[in-house]
Amino acid sequence: MKIFDMRLRPPFKSIAEGMFQNSGRELFEPEVFAPRFGMRIAESAKQRSMELCIQEMDEAGICAGAVLIRKSTAMKNEDLEELTRSYPKRFVGIAGIDPHEGKAALDEIDTFVHKGICRGVLFETGFCRPPLYADDKILSVFYEKCEAENIPVFISFGGFVAPDLSYTDPMIVERIALAFPKLKLIVAHGGWPYVSAICHVAFNREHVYLAPDLYTMNVPGNREYLDAANYLIPEKFMFGTAYPCVDMRQAAAYYKQWGLRAEVIQAVMFDNAVRVLNLSDKDIAFS
Repeated sequence: MKIFDMRLRPPFKSIAEGMFQNSGRELFEPEVFAPRFGMRIAESAKQRSMELCIQEMDEAGICAGAVLIRKSTAMKNEDLEELTRSYPKRFVGIAGIDPHEGKAALDEIDTFVHKGICRGVLFETGFCRPPLYADDKILSVFYEKCEAENIPVFISFGGFVAPDLSYTDPMIVERIALAFPKLKLIVAHGGWPYVSAICHVAFNREHVYLAPDLYTMNVPGNREYLDAANYLIPEKFMFGTAYPCVDMRQAAAYYKQWGLRAEVIQAVMFDNAVRVLNLSDKDIAFS
């Protein structure tokens, strides 16, 4: 089986330095957080070892993955470009964009997507300073640009990526999709815990996709995600690990035994991501 990971952050330069930065609450310390999902932290993450990371990807059967840059923890898009060049066909860059930076942020899209080698952008509006709702008017110019230029947009939306649950209201994604009907919008963390509602949005809006990553793993609502992946939106549901939060090998094994139907598992684990990100064998290793 071919596997593409829709959310990982390898231990490379500033990406490694920002891997485990969190709110300072004990709950979010990696050795405390992962077991809440019935998972563990991989040795590569503990040691910040790229060599071990690649080895664990191979052991998990993950041929490539999307690396999403979290600017709030000082990860750098420049390091992302170096990563993708240093490990050809293993990583797909998703540039982190802070909308508060205005024109400079728009220029970053040109620099790292049009002129660089990234294949999409990430907005983590709940982590902005000050935080923003994902449908704040300040983002309109970015969504307009990405819609017009067919740039996939990831939003970190769900889990623990905002000050409170109001930032994860599925109506926010609904409003974005209605305002920008051709925008490819990938909901990273899958809008958890509002599972049924966000699945409805993805079903009802043509270009909304879900990548819930670790929020499928032993949590309330994971049965609803499974039903959506099996029947309602099998063409819009995508595997992800959220590494380093969990071990990639354990995450891949979880999805394989989760209950995905034989008819959909390859789409969920690989094909959907490749299609949404417009990838070819020039971009990633297909085996």
